[in-house]
Amino acid sequence: MNNIDNKILALYVHIPFCNKICTYCDFFKMVAKTKYKTEYVEHLVKEIYLKVDSFSNLKTIYIGGGTPSALPLNILDYLLFHLTRNINIDKIDEFTIEANPIDITPDFVKLLVKYNINRVSLGVQSFNNEKLKFLGREHNKEQAINAINVLKSGGISNINVDIIYATPDDTYKIVKNDVLQAIKLKAKHLSTYSLILEEKTVLYHMYLNKKFKAFDEDKEFKIYTKLRKLLKRHGYNHYETSNYALKNYESKHNQVYWSNNHYIGLGAGASYYINNVRYTNAKNINDYYKGVNSGNLEYYEQTQLTETDIMQEEVILGLRLLKGLSLSHFKEKFGKDIFDVYPFISDLINKKFLKITRDNNLIIPKSKLYLSNFVLKYFI
Repeated sequence: MNNIDNKILALYVHIPFCNKICTYCDFFKMVAKTKYKTEYVEHLVKEIYLKVDSFSNLKTIYIGGGTPSALPLNILDYLLFHLTRNINIDKIDEFTIEANPIDITPDFVKLLVKYNINRVSLGVQSFNNEKLKFLGREHNKEQAINAINVLKSGGISNINVDIIYATPDDTYKIVKNDVLQAIKLKAKHLSTYSLILEEKTVLYHMYLNKKFKAFDEDKEFKIYTKLRKLLKRHGYNHYETSNYALKNYESKHNQVYWSNNHYIGLGAGASYYINNVRYTNAKNINDYYKGVNSGNLEYYEQTQLTETDIMQEEVILGLRLLKGLSLSHFKEKFGKDIFDVYPFISDLINKKFLKITRDNNLIIPKSKLYLSNFVLKYFI
Protein backbone atom coordinates (compact mmCIF):
# COMPACT_ATOMS: atom_id res chain seq x y z
CA MET A 1 0.00 0.00 0.00
CA ASN A 2 1.32 3.46 -0.89
CA ASN A 3 1.74 5.84 2.08
CA ILE A 4 0.22 8.82 0.29
CA ASP A 5 -2.09 9.97 3.09
CA ASN A 6 -0.02 9.60 6.27
CA LYS A 7 0.08 13.25 7.29
CA ILE A 8 -1.97 14.07 10.39
CA LEU A 9 -4.40 16.66 9.04
CA ALA A 10 -6.92 17.06 11.86
CA LEU A 11 -7.05 17.33 15.64
CA TYR A 12 -10.02 16.32 17.77
CA VAL A 13 -10.26 17.47 21.41
CA HIS A 14 -12.81 15.73 23.65
CA ILE A 15 -14.57 17.53 26.50
CA PRO A 16 -16.70 14.92 28.31
CA PHE A 17 -18.80 17.34 30.38
CA CYS A 18 -22.43 18.37 30.04
CA ASN A 19 -24.60 20.54 32.27
CA LYS A 20 -27.38 18.00 31.79
CA ILE A 21 -27.54 14.57 30.14
CA CYS A 22 -29.96 14.57 27.20
CA THR A 23 -32.43 11.72 26.93
CA TYR A 24 -31.11 10.42 23.58
CA CYS A 25 -27.34 10.79 24.02
CA ASP A 26 -24.93 7.86 24.40
CA PHE A 27 -21.63 9.73 23.89
CA PHE A 28 -18.99 9.54 26.62
CA LYS A 29 -19.95 12.39 28.95
CA MET A 30 -20.70 13.34 32.58
CA VAL A 31 -22.06 16.11 34.78
CA ALA A 32 -19.24 17.44 36.99
CA LYS A 33 -18.33 20.22 39.41
CA THR A 34 -15.90 22.96 38.43
CA LYS A 35 -12.94 21.45 40.31
CA TYR A 36 -13.27 18.24 38.29
CA LYS A 37 -13.46 20.21 35.04
CA THR A 38 -10.31 22.10 36.06
CA GLU A 39 -8.48 18.87 36.86
CA TYR A 40 -9.52 17.35 33.53
CA VAL A 41 -8.35 20.33 31.47
CA GLU A 42 -5.02 20.37 33.34
CA HIS A 43 -4.45 16.78 32.19
CA LEU A 44 -5.66 17.64 28.70
CA VAL A 45 -2.98 20.33 28.54
CA LYS A 46 -0.37 17.79 29.63
CA GLU A 47 -1.49 15.55 26.77
CA ILE A 48 -1.07 18.48 24.35
CA TYR A 49 2.60 18.66 25.26
CA LEU A 50 3.00 14.89 24.91
CA LYS A 51 1.69 15.06 21.33
CA VAL A 52 2.98 18.44 20.15
CA ASP A 53 5.23 16.82 17.52
CA SER A 54 2.11 15.55 15.71
CA PHE A 55 0.65 19.03 15.10
CA SER A 56 2.88 20.34 12.28
CA ASN A 57 0.56 19.47 9.34
CA LEU A 58 -2.81 20.22 10.94
CA LYS A 59 -5.47 21.86 8.79
CA THR A 60 -8.48 21.53 11.09
CA ILE A 61 -9.24 21.48 14.83
CA TYR A 62 -12.52 20.29 16.33
CA ILE A 63 -13.39 20.61 20.03
CA GLY A 64 -16.32 18.30 20.73
CA GLY A 65 -18.00 16.37 23.48
CA GLY A 66 -19.99 16.21 25.63
CA THR A 67 -20.41 19.94 25.56
CA PRO A 68 -17.24 22.06 25.37
CA SER A 69 -19.30 25.18 26.17
CA ALA A 70 -20.08 23.60 29.57
CA LEU A 71 -16.55 24.59 30.65
CA PRO A 72 -16.33 27.83 32.66
CA LEU A 73 -14.79 30.56 30.51
CA ASN A 74 -11.55 30.78 32.51
CA ILE A 75 -10.97 27.04 32.13
CA LEU A 76 -11.77 27.13 28.41
CA ASP A 77 -9.39 30.10 28.07
CA TYR A 78 -6.62 28.10 29.77
CA LEU A 79 -7.15 25.18 27.37
CA LEU A 80 -7.28 27.36 24.25
CA PHE A 81 -4.16 29.28 25.31
CA HIS A 82 -2.06 26.12 25.57
CA LEU A 83 -3.61 24.56 22.49
CA THR A 84 -3.04 27.51 20.17
CA ARG A 85 0.47 28.32 21.40
CA ASN A 86 1.55 24.86 20.17
CA ILE A 87 -0.14 25.00 16.76
CA ASN A 88 0.52 27.28 13.81
CA ILE A 89 -2.96 28.80 13.69
CA ASP A 90 -2.18 30.52 10.39
CA LYS A 91 -2.22 27.07 8.76
CA ILE A 92 -5.60 26.11 10.26
CA ASP A 93 -8.41 26.36 7.70
CA GLU A 94 -11.23 25.45 10.07
CA PHE A 95 -11.40 25.64 13.88
CA THR A 96 -14.70 24.34 15.25
CA ILE A 97 -16.19 24.13 18.73
CA GLU A 98 -19.46 22.46 19.70
CA ALA A 99 -21.78 24.46 21.93
CA ASN A 100 -25.25 24.47 23.41
CA PRO A 101 -27.50 27.46 22.72
CA ILE A 102 -27.92 28.19 26.43
CA ASP A 103 -24.15 28.73 26.80
CA ILE A 104 -23.79 31.34 24.06
CA THR A 105 -23.02 34.76 25.57
CA PRO A 106 -21.12 37.76 24.18
CA ASP A 107 -18.18 36.90 26.48
CA PHE A 108 -18.14 33.30 25.21
CA VAL A 109 -18.06 34.53 21.61
CA LYS A 110 -15.27 37.04 22.39
CA LEU A 111 -13.19 34.17 23.78
CA LEU A 112 -13.68 32.11 20.63
CA VAL A 113 -12.69 35.02 18.39
CA LYS A 114 -9.63 35.70 20.59
CA TYR A 115 -8.30 32.23 19.73
CA ASN A 116 -9.33 32.26 16.05
CA ILE A 117 -12.17 29.76 16.39
CA ASN A 118 -14.10 30.39 13.17
CA ARG A 119 -16.88 27.78 13.24
CA VAL A 120 -19.48 26.77 15.83
CA SER A 121 -21.56 23.60 15.73
CA LEU A 122 -24.69 24.39 17.68
CA GLY A 123 -26.75 21.63 19.31
CA VAL A 124 -30.15 23.13 18.50
CA GLN A 125 -31.89 19.82 17.59
CA SER A 126 -35.23 21.62 17.12
CA PHE A 127 -36.96 24.98 17.34
CA ASN A 128 -40.11 23.21 18.61
CA ASN A 129 -40.45 23.53 22.38
CA GLU A 130 -42.38 20.28 22.87
CA LYS A 131 -39.77 18.35 20.92
CA LEU A 132 -36.95 19.98 22.87
CA LYS A 133 -38.60 18.94 26.12
CA PHE A 134 -38.89 15.32 24.92
CA LEU A 135 -35.18 15.32 23.98
CA GLY A 136 -34.22 16.66 27.41
CA ARG A 137 -32.70 19.88 26.05
CA GLU A 138 -32.16 22.84 28.39
CA HIS A 139 -32.97 25.58 25.88
CA ASN A 140 -36.16 26.72 24.15
CA LYS A 141 -36.84 28.10 20.69
CA GLU A 142 -36.20 31.72 21.67
CA GLN A 143 -32.85 30.88 23.29
CA ALA A 144 -31.75 28.94 20.21
CA ILE A 145 -32.57 31.87 17.92
CA ASN A 146 -30.85 34.30 20.28
CA ALA A 147 -27.71 32.11 20.42
CA ILE A 148 -27.30 32.20 16.65
CA ASN A 149 -27.82 35.96 16.58
CA VAL A 150 -25.25 36.48 19.36
CA LEU A 151 -22.71 34.37 17.47
CA LYS A 152 -23.22 36.36 14.29
CA SER A 153 -23.09 39.70 16.12
CA GLY A 154 -19.79 38.64 17.68
CA GLY A 155 -18.23 37.85 14.31
CA ILE A 156 -18.84 34.10 13.89
CA SER A 157 -21.08 33.44 10.89
CA ASN A 158 -19.93 29.90 10.01
CA ILE A 159 -22.53 28.07 12.07
CA ASN A 160 -23.71 24.48 11.84
CA VAL A 161 -27.15 23.71 13.22
CA ASP A 162 -27.93 20.15 14.34
CA ILE A 163 -31.52 19.03 13.70
CA ILE A 164 -33.07 15.78 14.94
CA TYR A 165 -36.19 14.30 13.36
CA ALA A 166 -38.29 11.13 13.71
CA THR A 167 -39.19 11.69 17.36
CA PRO A 168 -42.49 9.92 18.27
CA ASP A 169 -44.90 12.76 17.43
CA ASP A 170 -42.84 14.24 14.61
CA THR A 171 -44.30 15.35 11.30
CA TYR A 172 -42.74 16.75 8.15
CA LYS A 173 -44.35 20.10 8.97
CA ILE A 174 -42.50 20.29 12.30
CA VAL A 175 -39.18 19.30 10.72
CA LYS A 176 -39.73 21.66 7.79
CA ASN A 177 -40.32 24.53 10.22
CA ASP A 178 -37.10 23.63 12.06
CA VAL A 179 -35.10 23.67 8.84
CA LEU A 180 -36.70 26.85 7.52
CA GLN A 181 -35.93 28.59 10.82
CA ALA A 182 -32.26 27.58 10.51
CA ILE A 183 -32.22 28.82 6.91
CA LYS A 184 -33.85 32.11 7.94
CA LEU A 185 -31.07 32.54 10.53
CA LYS A 186 -28.53 32.02 7.71
CA ALA A 187 -26.93 28.87 9.09
CA LYS A 188 -24.14 27.89 6.71
CA HIS A 189 -24.39 24.16 7.45
CA LEU A 190 -27.08 21.76 8.65
CA SER A 191 -26.67 18.28 10.08
CA THR A 192 -29.98 16.41 10.08
CA TYR A 193 -30.22 13.15 11.99
CA SER A 194 -33.08 10.76 12.50
CA LEU A 195 -33.49 9.77 16.13
CA ILE A 196 -31.73 6.51 16.96
CA LEU A 197 -32.69 4.75 20.18
CA GLU A 198 -29.28 3.89 21.57
CA GLU A 199 -28.90 1.48 24.47
CA LYS A 200 -27.92 3.03 27.83
CA THR A 201 -29.99 6.15 27.17
CA VAL A 202 -33.07 7.50 28.95
CA LEU A 203 -35.12 7.30 25.76
CA TYR A 204 -34.24 3.64 25.18
CA HIS A 205 -35.36 2.84 28.73
CA MET A 206 -38.62 4.74 28.14
CA TYR A 207 -39.13 2.84 24.87
CA LEU A 208 -38.64 -0.53 26.59
CA ASN A 209 -41.23 0.53 29.15
CA LYS A 210 -43.66 1.34 26.34
CA LYS A 211 -43.76 5.08 27.12
CA PHE A 212 -43.76 5.76 23.37
CA LYS A 213 -43.64 3.93 20.03
CA ALA A 214 -40.74 4.02 17.60
CA PHE A 215 -41.26 6.29 14.59
CA ASP A 216 -42.63 4.65 11.45
CA GLU A 217 -39.78 3.89 9.00
CA ASP A 218 -41.84 4.75 5.90
CA LYS A 219 -42.71 8.16 7.37
CA GLU A 220 -39.06 8.66 8.28
CA PHE A 221 -38.03 7.96 4.69
CA LYS A 222 -40.59 10.47 3.37
CA ILE A 223 -39.27 13.17 5.72
CA TYR A 224 -35.69 12.42 4.64
CA THR A 225 -36.63 12.69 0.95
CA LYS A 226 -38.59 15.91 1.38
CA LEU A 227 -35.81 17.46 3.46
CA ARG A 228 -33.26 16.81 0.71
CA LYS A 229 -35.47 18.57 -1.83
CA LEU A 230 -36.25 21.46 0.50
CA LEU A 231 -32.60 22.13 1.29
CA LYS A 232 -31.59 21.84 -2.35
CA ARG A 233 -34.17 24.51 -3.26
CA HIS A 234 -32.55 26.81 -0.72
CA GLY A 235 -29.04 26.30 -2.09
CA TYR A 236 -27.69 23.71 0.34
CA ASN A 237 -25.43 21.05 -1.15
CA HIS A 238 -26.19 17.55 0.13
CA TYR A 239 -22.60 16.32 0.35
CA GLU A 240 -22.78 13.52 2.97
CA THR A 241 -25.58 11.23 4.09
CA SER A 242 -26.76 13.56 6.90
CA ASN A 243 -25.00 16.81 6.05
CA TYR A 244 -25.88 19.86 3.94
CA ALA A 245 -23.93 23.05 3.33
CA LEU A 246 -23.98 26.27 1.40
CA LYS A 247 -21.22 26.49 -1.21
CA ASN A 248 -17.72 26.25 0.32
CA TYR A 249 -19.06 25.63 3.83
CA GLU A 250 -18.79 21.82 3.89
CA SER A 251 -17.13 20.61 7.11
CA LYS A 252 -13.42 20.36 6.34
CA HIS A 253 -12.74 18.49 9.57
CA ASN A 254 -15.32 15.77 9.00
CA GLN A 255 -14.11 15.32 5.45
CA VAL A 256 -10.73 14.26 6.87
CA TYR A 257 -12.57 11.40 8.60
CA TRP A 258 -14.70 10.52 5.58
CA SER A 259 -11.65 10.56 3.29
CA ASN A 260 -9.99 8.01 5.62
CA ASN A 261 -7.07 10.36 6.32
CA HIS A 262 -5.06 10.42 9.52
CA TYR A 263 -6.04 12.52 12.53
CA ILE A 264 -5.09 12.80 16.20
CA GLY A 265 -7.19 13.06 19.35
CA LEU A 266 -6.84 14.52 22.83
CA GLY A 267 -8.85 13.72 25.93
CA ALA A 268 -10.48 10.81 27.70
CA GLY A 269 -12.31 8.61 25.20
CA ALA A 270 -10.95 10.52 22.19
CA SER A 271 -10.44 8.40 19.07
CA TYR A 272 -7.72 8.89 16.47
CA TYR A 273 -6.05 7.26 13.50
CA ILE A 274 -2.27 7.38 12.97
CA ASN A 275 0.00 5.22 10.82
CA ASN A 276 -2.86 2.80 10.16
CA VAL A 277 -3.53 2.26 13.88
CA ARG A 278 -6.86 3.20 15.44
CA TYR A 279 -6.64 4.41 19.03
CA THR A 280 -9.23 5.32 21.63
CA ASN A 281 -7.91 6.92 24.81
CA ALA A 282 -8.93 5.42 28.15
CA LYS A 283 -12.54 6.31 28.92
CA ASN A 284 -12.11 5.89 32.66
CA ILE A 285 -10.99 9.31 33.89
CA ASN A 286 -8.54 7.94 36.47
CA ASP A 287 -6.94 5.64 33.90
CA TYR A 288 -6.68 8.59 31.53
CA TYR A 289 -5.00 10.72 34.23
CA LYS A 290 -2.61 7.90 35.11
CA GLY A 291 -1.52 7.54 31.48
CA VAL A 292 -1.05 11.28 30.95
CA ASN A 293 0.92 11.69 34.20
CA SER A 294 3.25 8.79 33.36
CA GLY A 295 3.75 9.89 29.77
CA ASN A 296 2.49 6.49 28.59
CA LEU A 297 -1.12 6.89 27.55
CA GLU A 298 -3.59 4.17 28.42
CA TYR A 299 -6.00 3.09 25.71
CA TYR A 300 -9.52 1.80 25.73
CA GLU A 301 -8.75 0.39 22.30
CA GLN A 302 -5.66 0.10 20.10
CA THR A 303 -6.04 -1.72 16.78
CA GLN A 304 -3.45 -2.20 14.04
CA LEU A 305 -5.41 -2.22 10.80
CA THR A 306 -4.56 -4.66 8.05
CA GLU A 307 -4.62 -3.58 4.42
CA THR A 308 -7.98 -5.36 4.13
CA ASP A 309 -9.32 -3.31 7.07
CA ILE A 310 -8.09 -0.05 5.55
CA MET A 311 -9.60 -0.82 2.14
CA GLN A 312 -12.90 -1.67 3.80
CA GLU A 313 -12.93 1.63 5.72
CA GLU A 314 -11.91 3.55 2.59
CA VAL A 315 -14.97 2.22 0.75
CA ILE A 316 -17.47 2.54 3.61
CA LEU A 317 -16.41 6.11 4.45
CA GLY A 318 -16.18 7.14 0.79
CA LEU A 319 -19.66 5.90 -0.03
CA ARG A 320 -21.12 8.13 2.71
CA LEU A 321 -20.10 11.10 0.59
CA LEU A 322 -22.41 12.17 -2.21
CA LYS A 323 -19.40 12.59 -4.51
CA GLY A 324 -18.53 8.99 -3.70
CA LEU A 325 -15.27 7.07 -3.75
CA SER A 326 -12.61 7.87 -6.34
CA LEU A 327 -11.76 4.61 -8.10
CA SER A 328 -8.47 6.04 -9.41
CA HIS A 329 -7.45 7.18 -5.90
CA PHE A 330 -8.30 3.71 -4.53
CA LYS A 331 -6.05 2.11 -7.15
CA GLU A 332 -3.25 4.61 -6.51
CA LYS A 333 -3.43 4.12 -2.74
CA PHE A 334 -3.69 0.33 -2.66
CA GLY A 335 -2.28 -0.74 -6.02
CA LYS A 336 -5.39 -2.82 -6.65
CA ASP A 337 -8.50 -2.56 -8.79
CA ILE A 338 -11.57 -2.26 -6.57
CA PHE A 339 -13.49 -4.79 -8.70
CA ASP A 340 -10.82 -7.42 -7.99
CA VAL A 341 -11.05 -6.74 -4.25
CA TYR A 342 -14.86 -6.62 -4.15
CA PRO A 343 -16.24 -8.58 -7.15
CA PHE A 344 -19.83 -8.17 -5.87
CA ILE A 345 -19.70 -4.44 -6.74
CA SER A 346 -20.65 -5.33 -10.34
CA ASP A 347 -23.80 -7.03 -9.11
CA LEU A 348 -24.70 -4.01 -6.94
CA ILE A 349 -24.25 -1.78 -10.00
CA ASN A 350 -26.50 -4.03 -12.06
CA LYS A 351 -29.14 -3.83 -9.32
CA LYS A 352 -28.73 -0.01 -9.28
CA PHE A 353 -27.59 0.13 -5.65
CA LEU A 354 -24.26 1.54 -6.84
CA LYS A 355 -23.27 3.64 -9.82
CA ILE A 356 -20.07 4.88 -11.50
CA THR A 357 -20.07 8.59 -12.35
CA ARG A 358 -18.44 10.32 -15.31
CA ASP A 359 -15.61 11.31 -12.95
CA ASN A 360 -14.94 7.61 -12.29
CA ASN A 361 -16.32 7.77 -8.75
CA LEU A 362 -18.31 4.97 -7.16
CA ILE A 363 -21.48 6.35 -5.55
CA ILE A 364 -24.73 5.28 -3.99
CA PRO A 365 -27.39 6.87 -6.25
CA LYS A 366 -29.46 9.56 -4.55
CA SER A 367 -32.59 7.43 -4.95
CA LYS A 368 -30.92 4.71 -2.85
CA LEU A 369 -29.21 6.90 -0.23
CA TYR A 370 -31.75 6.02 2.41
CA LEU A 371 -30.72 2.38 1.95
CA SER A 372 -27.01 3.16 2.38
CA ASN A 373 -26.66 0.95 5.47
CA PHE A 374 -28.00 -1.99 3.46
CA VAL A 375 -25.40 -1.34 0.74
CA LEU A 376 -22.51 -0.79 3.13
CA LYS A 377 -23.13 -4.12 4.89
CA TYR A 378 -21.83 -5.86 1.77
CA PHE A 379 -18.36 -4.48 2.54
CA ILE A 380 -18.26 -5.57 6.20
